[in-house]
Amino acid sequence: MVLKKVTVGVIHEGCWTSEAQERAITMNLEVYPDRGYLRSWLVSPSKELGRRMASHKSVKKLNRVYVNRSDALLDFLNVYEGSIAGLLYSREVLILGNYNEMGKEFWTFVTGGGTLSELKEELSSLGKIVRVEVEDFSPSYPYLTDMERKVFWMALNHGYLNYPREIEAEALAKVLGVSKVTFLYHWRNVQRKILRYVSDHLTF
Repeated sequence: MVLKKVTVGVIHEGCWTSEAQERAITMNLEVYPDRGYLRSWLVSPSKELGRRMASHKSVKKLNRVYVNRSDALLDFLNVYEGSIAGLLYSREVLILGNYNEMGKEFWTFVTGGGTLSELKEELSSLGKIVRVEVEDFSPSYPYLTDMERKVFWMALNHGYLNYPREIEAEALAKVLGVSKVTFLYHWRNVQRKILRYVSDHLTF
């Protein structure tokens, strides 16, 4: 099967994303179709976005907002039915990333080349497609698990790598809902994978 990496931009009317102008990046996505919602972690430079989302019909619940000096991390539940994430999940594509900006959703995912036309048609039923980019997919980067991606983002964006550190491992672990030992275990896996990747691709 020929795999394709696809980036699609959609104006999704009726979703909170069509009203959000600030660039917000999805850091985590957990899908619960049997419960009728999906849970997302969204990173936004706007501290006000959470308040606007909390009252939108497409948002079931705003669980919590974590704020630091430069941005906010929003933990919320989005309705599953009629969501782009739900559609992509049901089609069993590999979601690589998602961000929202200027009232548009941008999704990057991997799928089989033979399913593209049908998938674009289904996406069109949810909103107006404003961008489509397709290229051959050949993974050449270190694969991080979902938890490793969370740990990596938290460490990178909350001052854990600064000298002196702006936050300690125990505090980051608490935000993630894990023990300090678990946080450090995943953090060491992240370092090992990234350093191995760099080592394999450097010429000395």
